[in-house]
Amino acid sequence: EDMARVEHVVADAGAFLSAAPLQDVAQNLYTVPEVLAEIRDRPTRRRLAALPCPLLLRRPRPELLRLVTDFSKKTGDYPSLSAADLQVLALTCQLQTETDGPTGVRWEPPDKVQLSSTPRHPEAPLHLAGFHLPSKHKHPGRGQCPPSPERSTVPSESDEFSSFLYWRAPLPSIEEELQELLRAQDVSISTESTNEHQNSEDEASAEEEEDEEESDDEGWITPSNLKQVQQDSGHCDTAPVAVRVGCVTTDFAMQNVLLQMGLHVLAVNGMLIRQARSYILRCHGCFKTTSDMTKVFCPHCGNKTLKKVAVSVSDDGSLHMHFSRNPKVLNPRGLRYPLPAPKGGKHANNPHLVEDQPFPQQRLSRKARQKTNVFDPDYVAGISPFVENDIYSRAANLRIRDAALGAGRRRLNPNAVTKKFVKRR
Repeated sequence: EDMARVEHVVADAGAFLSAAPLQDVAQNLYTVPEVLAEIRDRPTRRRLAALPCPLLLRRPRPELLRLVTDFSKKTGDYPSLSAADLQVLALTCQLQTETDGPTGVRWEPPDKVQLSSTPRHPEAPLHLAGFHLPSKHKHPGRGQCPPSPERSTVPSESDEFSSFLYWRAPLPSIEEELQELLRAQDVSISTESTNEHQNSEDEASAEEEEDEEESDDEGWITPSNLKQVQQDSGHCDTAPVAVRVGCVTTDFAMQNVLLQMGLHVLAVNGMLIRQARSYILRCHGCFKTTSDMTKVFCPHCGNKTLKKVAVSVSDDGSLHMHFSRNPKVLNPRGLRYPLPAPKGGKHANNPHLVEDQPFPQQRLSRKARQKTNVFDPDYVAGISPFVENDIYSRAANLRIRDAALGAGRRRLNPNAVTKKFVKRR
């Protein structure tokens, strides 16, 4: 389909890696040199070498890069952004200010946060590509949306029986001459037999419909509910109209920052993304949130009470947190258990209770180091069968090996699977 191309498009590494047809999306395609340095695999490099449109390399101004970095710190997306990501964001801002003036960019994140509770678990996937996770709309009639004018041309039987319609555009209607021929043939057949045949067919199709509804309620994407599915997903659903600058990225953190700055995000197929979804961690003890998904303990109160929460950012930059009404999410089962007495010593193994808890370094014991002293004139390398094998030291019993000193005979392939359970005869 001939879609409106966007005048200036900044591409991220994800756009090149996904083999997107960027020449159909952009009139002028930009990127930063750091993105090209990120691309290492041979097929993507070949595609870049034979790109059918010119790729313009530009560096953003340093002051813009500083402003974007500060903005991403305010929105909380900074820990998950690389240096190349920040350069791409700054270049998008620069092009936006060059084309539409500085008024088109928002430099302060809006403090609008909406809350909603859902019966879905917060780690359940939201809007996976190719999957319809229906939100159980109550439609008039048989749970289907009323027919829209686009698909009124398609005959209703084809929706039920033609499996081809799942994968391609509906076929054009049969020409009038053919229909007249069919009508002429119908006259010769006796009307009683056709009526009986029609009745039996109707009953069979009604039974099939009942079976279908019992087996799978609103599960499949069909031509009849395609428009509804696209509206439900709210993802990449509109063609860009009057958009002059856009950014093609597959990174959620970047999409969040772009949408909150008031810039336009394009999907890899060139459609406009109105809403970005990602996850943050929220402490259910002090109710503070953090976007650093590597955290185990709350950075504000220090408790191990962080839970994953889905967050969507709409195109006006407002945040929407989706809480779960699922009782399993905040289930206290398994949280009360007796803690072992803390052990000291060089090889202690205590449970991790606070973030800055000191842990032993698990180094080799002196005895083990003496056996593998590489500077000893009588030292025998670890691969030799005559090497002294340290099996009596505490470190050897705990299977602590110092790779730098070559203690013990190491497995040649560290990724090789060890047999844990061997059947004994």
